[in-house]
Amino acid sequence: MAFDGRINIIEIDDETKTVVFDLYRKKKISGTKLGPILGMSDLITPFKIACEIAGLYPGDKTNKYMEAGNIVEPKIRKYVRNNQALVAKVLGLPEGTPIIVEEPVEKEKCGYDHFHDNKLFGGLVDGYIAYGGKRMAILEIKTSHDKSKWLDADGNVSIIPPSYIMQAGLYAELSNLDSIVFAISFLEEDDYDRPAFWSPNAENTYLVRIDRPDMSKPMADAEKWYHEYIEMGETPAWTDKDEELVKYLKSYKPDKKKR
Repeated sequence: MAFDGRINIIEIDDETKTVVFDLYRKKKISGTKLGPILGMSDLITPFKIACEIAGLYPGDKTNKYMEAGNIVEPKIRKYVRNNQALVAKVLGLPEGTPIIVEEPVEKEKCGYDHFHDNKLFGGLVDGYIAYGGKRMAILEIKTSHDKSKWLDADGNVSIIPPSYIMQAGLYAELSNLDSIVFAISFLEEDDYDRPAFWSPNAENTYLVRIDRPDMSKPMADAEKWYHEYIEMGETPAWTDKDEELVKYLKSYKPDKKKR
């Protein structure tokens, strides 16, 4: 039987809306977790992230959107690789500059972390862009079915959600790179049902370059949060968005004789 992290729950306090736990094996703060920790996600709460990092919750089950994202990611990376002129233009490089789009190390081969030299922060990059004989930018691949959220006042795809900026910014910081290139693909609802038949092109895939943001305060705030909650063994308060997660945590009935 697979290990159930809920066995490490000491108390679920309805008054304070917190969970007290023993720490069996804590996870690192990845790029996908950084934004929600800092309150930048409309869907994922700091409480949920705390439960995931503490191992109390294994994470959401995959859905068709997640599965489609995994299937089309290599296609998008190949599209970027095959459009070097577009990449050079986005990066402000001379036309004809030789560009390499580097594949990331497979997650199974790196223990699901590309940054083993950092004890607190980690995660998985989607790739690197190299030219001039060295890595120069993080490649961050995103898929979406709502193009309107990415459009600026002129109707151009240029608006990056803050949580995605934090994710890519963390990886750029850990990689000591100053540039980030987002490859953003827009899928129709039917594409999520048949992702193997979807292909990136100039009509559905866009490249946006940003400078690495100053990550000193976000990372310091996340580290403080980590010490305050994870290392102290108590979650932040849950919200109404966490109703189903709280039900899941409460549904576990431990055998007290084994604790």
